[in-house]
This record gives sequence, structure tokens and C-alpha cells, in this order.
Amino acid sequence: MASTSSPPPPLDATSTSEIVDMGGHGGWLATVFSALALGFSGFSFYESVLKVAELEVYVPPVIHYARDAGGDIELFAIPITILNDGARTGTVLSMDLAVEDLKEKKTKLYYSAYLGEHPRASETAQRAFAPASISGKATYSETVRFYPVGNPLPKLVQDAGQFRLTLKLNTARPANPDLIDRLWRTEPAPLIFEMTLPWISDQQLDHRRAAMAMHQPDYRPLGSAEAPAK
Repeated sequence: MASTSSPPPPLDATSTSEIVDMGGHGGWLATVFSALALGFSGFSFYESVLKVAELEVYVPPVIHYARDAGGDIELFAIPITILNDGARTGTVLSMDLAVEDLKEKKTKLYYSAYLGEHPRASETAQRAFAPASISGKATYSETVRFYPVGNPLPKLVQDAGQFRLTLKLNTARPANPDLIDRLWRTEPAPLIFEMTLPWISDQQLDHRRAAMAMHQPDYRPLGSAEAPAK
């Protein structure tokens, strides 16, 4: 006797539409995930390879004021850290420092002359400031000594008091900038901060080559990324 098999049940229209709908959702989700992965890869490539140099400068809450050449030349010794938050190398050619005596309302300009702390012995070898190349995501830390631009006399600092300092980085421009450099390259923002010189001794400064500590009023480290220009 021949066996008979029952025909398959007819495909329910509701089940068919659910299957198609699920397949559509799956394809949509795959497209979204692919787009997200592509976007993340592009962003990572930009951050790690293409992003222009973004230099931010930081100073601690304490710096030093000193004098050289028997007391005729005043200087500021400032520990400086520069962070490059970009992917490309940034080169600092020089640094400018403007110091304003807030009581006397006088301002004087200084330039990055030497590296290292102010030496107590006048015969100590000096390390001249040299341009600094800072790779992407790298930092540069050094104490920079700033000397007066032009005639050092008269000296700006005559007494204890409050002083406003403006630190500016001068950076190298690419000789042949590409599209990204032309569109997004910017100069580092200057760092403006105030320091207090609580006391001063001409004898200590001129004859013993001592350095007087200047401190930020609330002893807080300062950075160009968080301290807006005034």
C-alpha cells in the first residue's frame, strides 16, 4: 500500500511578513554598525595621523625672579611644560614674555634666552635656548630663563608686588602647507597669569645671585587650555 504524505501547510501571510521584516531590520542594523565602524576608523586615523599640532603650555604655581651681570639684568626663570595634543609635530622657535607691574602700570618684554635654573655661580656654563620639536601626543618640559629685550635698564621690578605675565609661543609654519594645515592650523593661545613677589632683597639678588620665588595667588598650576586670555 503506497504511503501518502500530507502536503505542507500553506505559508501564513503574517509569518511571511514577520520574516521579511526581521530580515530588513538585520540588514539595517548591519549597515548602521558598518557605518559606525567606518566612522570610528576615520576618526582614529585623523587623531593619530592627520590632526594638526595643537600646543598647550602649562606653568607651575611658583616661578623665580633673579638678576644677572652684577644686578643690571633682571630675568624670570619659569618651568614650562608644553603638550602637543595633535598628531603632527609642532616646533617652538622661541618664546616671548610680557611682564606688567600692576601697581606701577609698567610693562616690559623678555625673550627666551637660556635653559635651566638661574646658576648661583657666574662662571657656570649657560645653555642657550634652542627650538623644540614636539612630536604628536608628546610633551616638552624645561625651565626657561627670560632676559630683557633691548636695553635692560631701567629694571621693571623695583619692589615686591603683583605682576601679570603673558607667555607666548612662536611656532614654525610649514613651508608647503597641505589642505588640513590651511584649514585647521592655529597658533597656540597665549597664557596670561598673575604672580606675587612677596619680598625683594637687592643684596641677595645683586651680590649673592639668589633667586626670589614668585607664586600664583592661590597656588594653582596654570595652563593655556583652561586659562582664557584676559
